[in-house]
Amino acid sequence: MGALNNPVIAVIVSLIIAVGYFTMVDHYLMDMQGLDYWYLFRE
Repeated sequence: MGALNNPVIAVIVSLIIAVGYFTMVDHYLMDMQGLDYWYLFRE
């Protein structure tokens, strides 16, 4: 568990968790509304 003492690795792991959580929430909540954040990038 020494890797968690490395701030760079800790930030990377936190970002992965945050992005995964955001994607999961987006999928379940916005899917019910027929939306997702990818519509922002569509023409």
